[in-house]
Amino acid sequence: MAKVCIISGERVQKGYPVADDFVIRSIRSVKKRLGIAKNNTLVVSHEKLEEYRKKREKYEKDLVMHIVLAGFVLVLFVLLPIFTTGFSITALLLGIVLAAMIVGLSVFSHCPRIEAKGIGKKKRKR
Repeated sequence: MAKVCIISGERVQKGYPVADDFVIRSIRSVKKRLGIAKNNTLVVSHEKLEEYRKKREKYEKDLVMHIVLAGFVLVLFVLLPIFTTGFSITALLLGIVLAAMIVGLSVFSHCPRIEAKGIGKKKRKR
């Protein structure tokens, strides 16, 4: 299996291995079923590490924003019917579905973490 940098898409000799999370496993599963899987090992090359850190940081901020927005929508869909007509199971279910879809939007900017400890994060100054 060839090592491919997830940032540049180029084949590299060495790099930091990327964790095989739910999103990557799902994509690989779909590709295997379609017969287009290349089975490459995903890494972050040494040259693209800083760019990876920026992309990962942006992904984490976006994920938090999506979760907060989903929570707000869920609370809105639960509380609004209580104040107007009473509790509604339909509104609760719709709120849960909508909140899941909002959190699911984070998949489009997914940036998996690096398996090596301490590589993907900047060191904090004390």
